[in-house]
Amino acid sequence: MIQSALASALALVVKLLPLIFAFGFLTPVLQQAIVAFRWTPPFGLSPLIFSLVVCGAWGLVAQVRGSWL
Repeated sequence: MIQSALASALALVVKLLPLIFAFGFLTPVLQQAIVAFRWTPPFGLSPLIFSLVVCGAWGLVAQVRGSWL
């Protein structure tokens, strides 16, 4: 019982790995790059919101396509 629940939870994490990677790693990296290069995101967005939108979209595309490229 516990093994099947753990296995299904792990399968879900593996299935969502592109989104987890996008939000957990790429978003902070892009945000810090924006701040370090003193770049102003468009539409008056904060660096965090802009990074979440860009990396979230890229992660969603990778999730749907099954590939980052």
